[in-house]
Amino acid sequence: MKVLFVDNETDIVTLVELALDGEDDIELTAVTSGEAAMGEIASGRYDMFVFDLMMPPPDGRQLLRAVRSDPANADKPVLMCTAKSDAVANEDLREAGATEVLSKPFDPLSLAEVLRGVHANG
Repeated sequence: MKVLFVDNETDIVTLVELALDGEDDIELTAVTSGEAAMGEIASGRYDMFVFDLMMPPPDGRQLLRAVRSDPANADKPVLMCTAKSDAVANEDLREAGATEVLSKPFDPLSLAEVLRGVHANG
């Protein structure tokens, strides 16, 4: 499974890279800006996407729209990460096209299983 992870916080990116290191079935590409993510999204080579919601533009919601508007990616799972998670906000993200919402802080030790679950059900 090829995963694009986008978060502007380098500490979180490093944590995710460490958490997924050694997971043979997950090939991670991590970038720290929405701009870098746009080129990666356009490549069409990912099986799923993980976007931080709150970043400098393009933010996670804009990246979600980019994925959903691209026929090559429109049906692929998108996991949104946010520190501002509540039932209303999560439902709003799902209505916007997110497959699932992951609240920050998340457990890095369970991240691989979360990704597998979202990918399998997405």
